[in-house]
Amino acid sequence: MRDYCYLCNNQNHVKNKKMKNLIKKYFWYGIIAIWAIVCFIFFSGFYPYHFFYQEQDQLFLWSTDYLSTYFSKPAWLACMAGDFFTQFYYYLYAGPIILTGALLTIGDLTRRDLEKIGLKKLAFPLAIILMTIEAIFCFQAGYRLSSLIALAGGLFIYFISPRTKYSPFLILVDIILTFWLFGYGVFALAILALVNSFTTKGKDTKFARFACIAFPLLLLMLSKRIYLLDYDKLYAYPGLGKFQKPDFLLEKDFKAYNEYNFQHYNKVINLVENSEERSDIMVFYYYLSQAQTGKLPESLLKMQNPYLGTFEKIGPDTSPLIIKVMNDLYFALGDMTFAERAATMSAVFSRENRNVKMIKRLAECNIVSGDKAAAMKYLRLLQKTFVYKKWANEQIASIDHPKGYLAEKMKFTNRMDTLRLSDNSHLIMMQLLDSNPNNEIALDYLLCSDLLLKDITHFKMDYDRYCMKNNTGRIRTLYQQALMIYLAGTKAPKEEWEKYIKDAQQMQLFANYNEQRGSSQFADTYWYYFDKK
Repeated sequence: MRDYCYLCNNQNHVKNKKMKNLIKKYFWYGIIAIWAIVCFIFFSGFYPYHFFYQEQDQLFLWSTDYLSTYFSKPAWLACMAGDFFTQFYYYLYAGPIILTGALLTIGDLTRRDLEKIGLKKLAFPLAIILMTIEAIFCFQAGYRLSSLIALAGGLFIYFISPRTKYSPFLILVDIILTFWLFGYGVFALAILALVNSFTTKGKDTKFARFACIAFPLLLLMLSKRIYLLDYDKLYAYPGLGKFQKPDFLLEKDFKAYNEYNFQHYNKVINLVENSEERSDIMVFYYYLSQAQTGKLPESLLKMQNPYLGTFEKIGPDTSPLIIKVMNDLYFALGDMTFAERAATMSAVFSRENRNVKMIKRLAECNIVSGDKAAAMKYLRLLQKTFVYKKWANEQIASIDHPKGYLAEKMKFTNRMDTLRLSDNSHLIMMQLLDSNPNNEIALDYLLCSDLLLKDITHFKMDYDRYCMKNNTGRIRTLYQQALMIYLAGTKAPKEEWEKYIKDAQQMQLFANYNEQRGSSQFADTYWYYFDKK
C-alpha cells in the first residue's frame, strides 16, 4: 500500500512539474505575442510613413543584370532579400507586417540558438531584449530591412551548424560563408560559437577555441580591396543601428510628403493646421496642397513662418530632404526641365543612387515634355518592378496620347527656348506664364513669392503683366490688400484705385487699419505682415 502511494505521489509530482513547465513556456509565448501586437500597432498606427519613405528611397528590379550588382558587396543575400521585401512597403500595412515578422524571426532564432548552447533559462528573456533593441533601431529612417535580415542570417547559420565537434575548419567555412551572405550577421554567429566553445567540454584550451573564431574574422580584412569598403563599413555592412527616440516630426514630414503625392490634399492641410510643431517640409507641402485646390493666396499668412520653396537654390549645403521635395514644386508649377533636374539630383543623393519615386517622376517629366525615347527608358525600368509594373504598362500603352493628370500637365509646360544659368524661380514662373497665362498655380506662386519678400513694386509689375489683361484682374483678398499698399505709397489717383480695388469691404478695413496701424487685431492681414514681420 505504501509502495502504491509512493508511486502515485511520484506520478503526481511528475505531472505537476510538466504542468509548471508548460505554463512557464506558454507564459513566454504569451509575452512574445503581446510584444508582437504592440510592435505592429505602433508601427502601423504611429510610424507608418517611414515605410513609404524607405520603399521610395530604393529600387528593386527583377532582372539578371540588376541582381548581379548585389555581388559587388558583402551581405548580398541580406541586401537582395531586404530590398525585395521593402518594395512591398508601398502597400498599406505591409510594412508593419513584414517588420514585425522579421523581428519575431530574430527572436525565435535567438531563443533556439541559446537553448542549443545550454542557456535555456535565459533564452526567452534575451530573445525579447534583442527584438526590442532591433525595434528601437527601426525608429531610424535609414535603418533598412536588410540589416535585420543580416542579423537573422547569422543566427540561422549557427542554428543549422552542429553543437558538438564544431571543428576549426567548419568555423572558418561558416564565418566566411556568413559574411558573404549576411555581412555583419557574422558577429552573431561568432559570439554564439564562442559561448558554445566555453560551455562544451573538450580537450582544447580556451585560447585555442578563441583563436579558431578570431582568426577567420581577421581574415575578412583581406576582402577590403575586393569590396572597396573601409574597415568600419566592411564589418558593419549592410549597416548597424543606433539608439534614438521615435522622430515624430520627421514622421509628419514623411506623411505630408506622401499624402501630397497620393493627392490627398485635405489630409496634408489638416495635418499642418492641427500640428503645434511644424517643419519647413510640412509647411512646403501645406502650400502646395492649397495651391492645388486654388487657395494659396487665402492661406499664405496662416503659417507663422511661410515657406514656399521658391527661394531655395539647390547646392552643396542643401539638405537631402529638401532636394527630394523640390521636384514636386517644379512639377506642380509645370516646369519639366527643373523637375527633371531636381529628380535626378534626388536620385543621386539617395541610397545606392537608387530611388524608385524619382524614376517614376523622371518618366512623368519626359512624357509631359514629349521626349518619348527618354520616357521609355524609365518606363522599361519600372516594368521590371512588382509594384509599378502596372502603371508603367499603362503609360507605355498611351505614350503617344497621354491621359489623365499627365495630359493636363502638358497644357502648362514651358514652350520658350532659353538657356538657364541658375534656378531663378521668378524667371521660371514668368516663362511658364508667358507660355500659358492660365497656369494659376504658377501665377499664385509668383505673386505670393513677391509678397513674402515684401517686394510690392515687383508684385505690382507682375500683377499688371499677368492679371490685368482686359482689366479683369485676379481678385483675391491678399492681392487686394497688397495693391492698396502700393497705391497708397505711390499716391495713386482715384481712377487707379477704382481700376484695381474691387472689394469695398477691404477698402473700409484698410481705412480702419491706418487709424490703428500695427494693431494685433489686424494680424491676419497683409498690411500687418508688411509692417511688422
